[in-house]
Amino acid sequence: MIHAAVIDDHEAIRFGVAAALAGHAAGRITVVSEDATVDTFLARQLRADVVLLDLQLADGSDPKQNTEDLIAAGYTVLVYSIADNVRLLRRALAGGAAGVCRKADPIADTVASIEAVADGQIVLSQEILGLIEGDESYVAANLGHREREVLALYAGGMEVPEVAVRLGIAENSVKEYLKRIRAKYTIVNRPATSKLDLFRRAIEDGIVPPVEPRA
Repeated sequence: MIHAAVIDDHEAIRFGVAAALAGHAAGRITVVSEDATVDTFLARQLRADVVLLDLQLADGSDPKQNTEDLIAAGYTVLVYSIADNVRLLRRALAGGAAGVCRKADPIADTVASIEAVADGQIVLSQEILGLIEGDESYVAANLGHREREVLALYAGGMEVPEVAVRLGIAENSVKEYLKRIRAKYTIVNRPATSKLDLFRRAIEDGIVPPVEPRA
């Protein structure tokens, strides 16, 4: 049984999602709370495996901060939104959201997304990736093709020797690519000093790692 929570400032959405999940995923997913703000939910200290988080809440809170606060409290975050604001979408992903589920999606897709992120997977549809990559207002790091390949593999969990073998290049070349990748992100004010930071930058830029990040 997956315990889910819904945070949305529209009451109809909160209770509608709970009812829909009860009707389509009975015995697999149960909604433990429906709250209008992240602070209200966190104050209750409830057990939940996945939190469905709307991007734009009435309290004006930042989706990146909301996501980070929820993750710090031990929750996995699945953005549940109409996803029409790419800037806010990127902020939630930068904060560590495990995926994005659109409110317009069939409830079966929502159920599948909840189950996937509860299982540790990243959920990003081609449509969402297209929105991210097509956002011309975003300051990209302008990574080259090989740099994107290296980032995808390394951020996804491979070590330098494994990346080198996969791409058929020297380990020193991989290290040099990583150095340049970090430098490019620093230039656009998106530093990536750790491997987790690189994983988040890969998600933000639509470069989906092929494997899950290792701790």
